[in-house]
Amino acid sequence: MMAYTRKARLTDLDAILKITDQAVTFLASQNSPQWQGGDGPTRAEFETAINDGIAYVLIYDQQVAGVAKLIPGPEAAYEAIDGRWLGDASAYMTIHRVAVDGEIRGQGLAQQLLHDLIVLARERDFTDIRIDTHELNAIMQHVVAKLGFTYQGMVMLPVALGERKAYQLILD
Repeated sequence: MMAYTRKARLTDLDAILKITDQAVTFLASQNSPQWQGGDGPTRAEFETAINDGIAYVLIYDQQVAGVAKLIPGPEAAYEAIDGRWLGDASAYMTIHRVAVDGEIRGQGLAQQLLHDLIVLARERDFTDIRIDTHELNAIMQHVVAKLGFTYQGMVMLPVALGERKAYQLILD
């Protein structure tokens, strides 16, 4: 079945929240503190992201199957890295809040969603893509490595237990 990514719409909000709620539960089951204790995605956050044009959904089998945000940098949390970024630190896009429908997890949909966001960033003339994840989120680390991202160091996000592994992809 074909999957494609498009900008999220307000009518997608309930499906987005179902998926992010599943992701919060899944991360907890993996003993990851990521998105726990009130740090998970909220309706207000995604409503704003949709209105700002930075929220995207993956459509699979004619349903919203994944969600993420693609945000132009710079991003304050990425300024101080325990490590170093490659290239021009002022011109990049960041991918955040990636989640896939838990009922169809394991079919490569997260990889498809991230691939599509990389293509969208490239179409906007960005060649530097960044993403972060918790050190216990082995699944996301595997997905970003498969897409060619390289580990650059640790960043501190403005959330409880906010230390995250930061990855970067430089496109030609």
